Amino acid sequence: MSLKRIKLLSYLAAGFFLLVHAAMFFIFRHYNVRPLVFLNLFSIAFYIVMFVLIDKEQLNKFVTLTFLEINAHMFMAIYYTGWEAGYQITLIAICILLAFAEYIGRALHLKYSRFIVFAPISMVTYLVSYYITLRRPTPYVLPDNLYHGFQVAWALIVFLIVFFVLEIFVFGASKAREDLTYQANHDQLTGIPNRVYMSEKLKNVFSRPDRNCYWLAIIDLDDFKIFNDTYGHNCGDYVLVTIAKLLQIPGVEACRWGGEEFLLVGKKGSSTPMEILQQVRQAVNDYKFQYDGNELHMTMTIGVAWLEPGMDVDDWISTADTKLYEGKAAGKNRIIM
Repeated sequence: MSLKRIKLLSYLAAGFFLLVHAAMFFIFRHYNVRPLVFLNLFSIAFYIVMFVLIDKEQLNKFVTLTFLEINAHMFMAIYYTGWEAGYQITLIAICILLAFAEYIGRALHLKYSRFIVFAPISMVTYLVSYYITLRRPTPYVLPDNLYHGFQVAWALIVFLIVFFVLEIFVFGASKAREDLTYQANHDQLTGIPNRVYMSEKLKNVFSRPDRNCYWLAIIDLDDFKIFNDTYGHNCGDYVLVTIAKLLQIPGVEACRWGGEEFLLVGKKGSSTPMEILQQVRQAVNDYKFQYDGNELHMTMTIGVAWLEPGMDVDDWISTADTKLYEGKAAGKNRIIM
């Protein structure tokens, strides 16, 4: 999750809390609960200041101060209006928000983001508030319908907080797993599938009833080491990335097999492997690679093999590899099948 998105969520949270306190201000003003009228005025001003902290990306301060404000506010609300109003349930929900804030802080590598250590403070506040309401009468008694309304409102707010946080955790975990899977199966430089992905793909081909319709091609860039030695590795990377783009062929899967080698897997169709690969070889041969003011010329040698009965994965790859070396020995820039 990006810092920009975290700031947006923080703005939304601060805005939501601001609206809640504005509503509480008018309610307690109507019922003349003066301590909570002034307390909510303070909270309204507090969250206006929080917008400034968020804008300055002082997210640690925002989380810490917001926790302290909510904790103190809930204690005072319970003290003045009693346990029946249901404020105490928010002290449990705030622990979930603390866990979420710590998760985000760690994801963004923010210092001092151990927010979950504040959770025991909420538990102590919960117990102390309960003890106080048992030992002394409530200073302000509100109508029963307002108590019921408060309980429903706080329950709904807590439900939304829990649902929101858990949904983000699920989304984050799923996204992280997808990212890890993608990184494990794709080449970091070229962005196309890597050897790990293709090895699994080749194994799956053997379980197909039409497996003998598949062909495999190993491509090696001719004299690639000269490019690196002459123009540097950045030039070599540029060539590899460009080649990977040129190998994007409909109906054919390509991967970076290793170094300057690529591997293609295709299936028998309207065009033969030789026709497809000849077009690829010619496209690379004709391509004008431009690097640092120099026009470079690249060729490739390709070894091809059909998947024949009795072969395993190693045999299939080895056959194509043998044809590749035959092509190299015959003068390069050619296809041997």
